[in-house]
Amino acid sequence: MANQPARDEPVDIRYDNARQRLEISWADGHESAYDYELLRWRCPCAECAGEMGHPGQLQFVQQLRPEQYALHSIELVGHYAVRPAWSDGHDTGIYAFDKLRGMDETAAEDLRRKAAGQERALGPGGGAGRDGSGGSSGADQSTAGNR
Repeated sequence: MANQPARDEPVDIRYDNARQRLEISWADGHESAYDYELLRWRCPCAECAGEMGHPGQLQFVQQLRPEQYALHSIELVGHYAVRPAWSDGHDTGIYAFDKLRGMDETAAEDLRRKAAGQERALGPGGGAGRDGSGGSSGADQSTAGNR
């Protein structure tokens, strides 16, 4: 049996602050893009998402402030995840590559709706909007090269 690339193994990770997107090239040739605001709404940390039956703080807000989804920096966590640091100081969300690949279709639909100016299903209840303000400026940056 031939050795095939893992579906959820990234070969390149880029962030584009001008468009507010995290972009990932996967080992199987697939390309994914994730809007920063969507990523922040989907933050997996206990503070944001909750834990052990207790709700996270994002379950009590309807809209994020721009500094909450403006990316300050991003770093690799081993060979399995990335950890973004947001401009509001939050940096405890660890986004595993398999989870990011699993939300690929949601992210693609979110970007389509954003481009069309349609309501996006971001926050609790799926109805949080986006005012288009905020975010950092900057060119594409690369976090990881080919491994």
